[in-house]
Amino acid sequence: MSEIIALLDGREVGRVRQQRGRLQFRYAESWRLADGAYPLSVLLPLIQPEHGHAPIDTFLWGLLPDNEPVLQR
Repeated sequence: MSEIIALLDGREVGRVRQQRGRLQFRYAESWRLADGAYPLSVLLPLIQPEHGHAPIDTFLWGLLPDNEPVLQR
């Protein structure tokens, strides 16, 4: 299993895990319950602590450039 820790201003927001080719995102409870907390995306609402493959995959692809040569590198 691979894991990436998502940080905003040095605070852990959550973790992206990949297991058997499937992604999962789980918000850190400390982030979800903090005053002023906000979701990473409308696809990943705070009300739901854990999100499956489709919304996190879509979110992550949205962070990448729309440039095929760059994506290939």
